[in-house]
Amino acid sequence: MNLNQRQKNMMRNIFRPFIASILIAMLFTFCSPEKPESKKVFIKGEFPGYDGKLTLSKVTSNNVKVLDSADLSTDKTFSFKVNAPDYSVFRLTTADLYPLMVILKAGDTVNITGTDDTAWPFRVQGPEECMLLADYLERLNRDHYAVDSLSVVFHNSQGNTDFLAIRKMLNNKFIELHEGHKAYARQFVTTHPSSIASIIVLNGFFKEFALFHQHNDFNYYEMVDAALTERFPENKYVLDFHSQVENIRAARDYELETKMRLSPGRMVPEFQLPSASGEQIGPQDLKGNSILIYFWAAADAKSRKTNPMIRKAYDAYHTYGLEVLAISFDKDPNIWKAAIQLDTLPGIHVTDLKGIRSPVQKLFNLKMQLPVFYLIDTRGRIFKHGKDFSKLQESIIDLYKQKPDY
Repeated sequence: MNLNQRQKNMMRNIFRPFIASILIAMLFTFCSPEKPESKKVFIKGEFPGYDGKLTLSKVTSNNVKVLDSADLSTDKTFSFKVNAPDYSVFRLTTADLYPLMVILKAGDTVNITGTDDTAWPFRVQGPEECMLLADYLERLNRDHYAVDSLSVVFHNSQGNTDFLAIRKMLNNKFIELHEGHKAYARQFVTTHPSSIASIIVLNGFFKEFALFHQHNDFNYYEMVDAALTERFPENKYVLDFHSQVENIRAARDYELETKMRLSPGRMVPEFQLPSASGEQIGPQDLKGNSILIYFWAAADAKSRKTNPMIRKAYDAYHTYGLEVLAISFDKDPNIWKAAIQLDTLPGIHVTDLKGIRSPVQKLFNLKMQLPVFYLIDTRGRIFKHGKDFSKLQESIIDLYKQKPDY
């Protein structure tokens, strides 16, 4: 074999693997089943009567992220294409129209057309999950529009001689709309527990009123959580909702434990707080006396109105052994001391000057809903507690007349 032939064979052997690798790469390029478009959602539509900016955002449990926008001042059509490998919630907003939310997953397309319907200016065409939410939002906005109409009648009727009757009628109508929508929301989540739309409904509002109470309506949260976890175990919205439900469950368990721990017949929790002189005092230091524990704050108007009732109770029953332990949740010592002096509030006064962050706040599960009283018998057991100070005198009489058998 001559030199030229040997060189040709050598070059062929060198380039053969390289050419093969190029052919393999080309084969994967042309034959790969993965299509980038399959991971996107398409949001299209037309708002023929609107001049302005349309903004598309992605909504999560703790964030709203702007993704894109369209100027509708000239071209009334819009088209958005965004990544969404799993079910996601998107929101369309303008300066004048109601916000519209849609639920879409990879490959879904929704078409939205603006209409001249003032109560619900959208016509939505999309997949089932998207349409479930659209149907609910239409009902919500139509009910909101009805409430707004009531407000117009209210303001226009204020000079009317029958205003009181009109106001009563409008109030009854609002209650009817509110209760009707609450019933509709409950029917919705009961019928569609495995829909991501039910997460939005459960956390929704009718005007400023929450539609569901997290504790009283917990059965709805449990039902939706179970159904969604089975259907979408890896979805981010479902995982976040599951965490929310577990937090509600823990809070309910804590409320139940607290209710039992603070029920009549249980020993009052032990604690000590500093007085103005720095002495640490708690209910355990007053055993042998009946104790009126009074939770209040100088900065709380309702507490200040209640202080005369505490003074009256002290004057009437101190000679019978009643002690007042007044626990303040103020942060400013000067305001605290001035209020005691100004209101001539009797008793033993203590505070840690931590306000809402005081550990005693959590110990008695007060949630800063002041004022609150606890009546403690001579053996250190809780007799009664509450917020209705009009019944305080009666409760003290019961404490002295009865021999509590818990």
